[in-house]
Amino acid sequence: MVTATKTMSDQRIDWWNIQLGDEEAAAVTEAIRNRCISQSTLTAKFESQLAETLGVPYVVCTTSGTSALMMAYMAAGIAPGDEVIIPNRTAVATAHAAMILGATVVPIDVRPEASIIDETLIESAITDRTRLIVPVHMNGKSCNMNAILKTADQYHLQVIEDACQGLLSRYNGIPQGTIARWGCFSLGLAKVVATGQGGAVCCHTEEDYILMKRLRNQGVNDTDPQHNYNMLAGNFKFNDILSAIGIVQLDKIEAKLRRQREIHDTYRHGLQGLKSIRFVPVDTDHGEIPLRAECVATEREKLLQDLKEYRIHTIAHVCNINEMPHIGGQGPYPNSDFFSRHLMLLPCGPDQPLENVKRTIDVLKELDERYQPF
Repeated sequence: MVTATKTMSDQRIDWWNIQLGDEEAAAVTEAIRNRCISQSTLTAKFESQLAETLGVPYVVCTTSGTSALMMAYMAAGIAPGDEVIIPNRTAVATAHAAMILGATVVPIDVRPEASIIDETLIESAITDRTRLIVPVHMNGKSCNMNAILKTADQYHLQVIEDACQGLLSRYNGIPQGTIARWGCFSLGLAKVVATGQGGAVCCHTEEDYILMKRLRNQGVNDTDPQHNYNMLAGNFKFNDILSAIGIVQLDKIEAKLRRQREIHDTYRHGLQGLKSIRFVPVDTDHGEIPLRAECVATEREKLLQDLKEYRIHTIAHVCNINEMPHIGGQGPYPNSDFFSRHLMLLPCGPDQPLENVKRTIDVLKELDERYQPF
């Protein structure tokens, strides 16, 4: 093993690496030069290309993944007094988008092997106020959509997929976020396709597509000359400058996904046999695409600090929904609690050099004996 000697000359390794370079800059310049600034032709082009990439008829882009979720919840008719079932480990946006509409979120525990909703617990969380189930494909790990849709059908509930971390990751060969009636995605900077900020909702019917466009634009269709305002909506419009970036990013998607898989497999093989650190794999052999490089560590906080000494930036993962004082939850959440104490993110991202990944592995091997084993 190569000894990962600690020296200040080592370049800092960031936990996430994605490059927006000359091609993206040229695309933005061209958009501005052609007066494509607000939501117009480039947004329509980006939406069309993203829909084709996902294999769905329609995509509507919006300001963020949070806005995408809120628009989908609005389309589903979520209102004050309704209950929305979500996993206890997810980005807080999954909950906030429902709570802004006056709904109550009901977080349930995740599976012991991954931070995704335990579908076997959904039925016991359903009440007469439940209206919606939101499976979240955290880190590109597929929720059991067949079981979830079956439960939803049995209880006449709606399902919206939160695929903000699952763009182009697949469940049984089908892209995550394209299985239920609506699926939501994020285009933020720490995503595989990054426009800086942004989100998207995919639709399967023209009726839903028109509804989503109206929700994005104060309740009216962009092409409606009458502008008949007859529904509650907002201004969640995208713009052509961000779309110009997105079009270039989509052109690079195959290389990005390939690097994501390479990083995942390098960690998976390189961290085998460690006593205090375990890599959390996704099923790349069957089409899952990891967004992050996740591991669990017995003494996470100590490891985070020790890695800083080697100029390697890592971060603890999101806390549980029930731990947020303005949300809470009934529990118990034994699996969520384990991940909340031990899960962390290693250096990754579609433009992360493999040399950085290998250096991180060497350091983790060197540090392993310092900590309590699992």
